[in-house]
Amino acid sequence: MNSVRLQSGPVTLYAQLGSILRDRIVSGLWKCGEEIPTLEQLVEEFSVARVTVRQAVQILAEEGLLSSQRGRRTFVTFEQPDADALPLYSSTGSIDTEAQNYSIQLLSHELFEGLPPHFGGPGKPLDKYVRIRKLDSNGGMAYSLSDNFVAQSVYKLFPPHAERHAKLSRLVRDHARPRVANGHERIRVTTLDYEQATLLQAPIGSPAAIVSRVFLTTTGKVAYFGQYIYRGDRFGIERDISDLVGSKPLF
Repeated sequence: MNSVRLQSGPVTLYAQLGSILRDRIVSGLWKCGEEIPTLEQLVEEFSVARVTVRQAVQILAEEGLLSSQRGRRTFVTFEQPDADALPLYSSTGSIDTEAQNYSIQLLSHELFEGLPPHFGGPGKPLDKYVRIRKLDSNGGMAYSLSDNFVAQSVYKLFPPHAERHAKLSRLVRDHARPRVANGHERIRVTTLDYEQATLLQAPIGSPAAIVSRVFLTTTGKVAYFGQYIYRGDRFGIERDISDLVGSKPLF
């Protein structure tokens, strides 16, 4: 098996190794129920200390991907979800659709003055927002990390603790007063940094999609700004392009 050479730097060696081993599990290279290479084999493969391998394996065991017990071989416990069950992101249509095993983990919840510096419009910010960071998961696997800014005046109209169970985009659309009049989205490609990869249980530097979403009220104020980071292997867009084909030649 071809190995990536680990290098000392801002990301610890055990975190780098954990990211590589995580990818082998999530990608299906190491299947559920299979034993992984021994500690000695991994030490030799990656040219690292035994403690580095132990720390990497412990991370994955805490994530539920491996079963590791002293005196016993370590084996994979992660079960691959069915391809048809993978959440497919499809622009604003995803606001009203939730997978059966959809769940939300709130990471932080705080009052925020205005909007963050990276907000590029459109619309005019209000004075106060409620900032909510969260992970969206399906079947126990996180697929989206988001940073959401809901106008405080809109957030007060939500049912109590609604953000723990429902998508913020839908809550804003349904409860904002004045009502949401316009919505804008921008999608671009990026790679996951250390924190993002750790939270999404994906390899560091793996492909990801960033979706920036803005909802404006009838007065042009920003009722909601959200920035979503989707794992590349859990992201896709499908659309009907029949109008592009029609009876015209393609080339």
